[in-house]
Amino acid sequence: MRLMSLVDLSSVGSGQILYELMKDTLQINDDEVEQWVVKAITAKLIVCKMDQMNKVIIVSHHTDCVFSQHQWQTLRTKLVTWRGNIGNVMSTIQANKITEDGSQAAQGLVVR
Repeated sequence: MRLMSLVDLSSVGSGQILYELMKDTLQINDDEVEQWVVKAITAKLIVCKMDQMNKVIIVSHHTDCVFSQHQWQTLRTKLVTWRGNIGNVMSTIQANKITEDGSQAAQGLVVR
């Protein structure tokens, strides 16, 4: 998703991306900006130069990200599965918390 966001940034505006904008958009640290640019170049998503002095990326070409219906369906399936897994984790944590609180109360360990 971050690579797609980087490509989206490269397609907007003058073809220049400030490091700060990229950092904020991708929600990454300062020291990760150049790593993500290299990943995008390696994946052949963008052709660019990094101006490290001015902290700007100069994009000369980008690949348009186009999702087909199948890719959207696959993404939806993965997100639904992820959501279900997170729900299960939350339920397990809640059940363990209730069990732990009950066991502490039974032992007289709960301080009120």
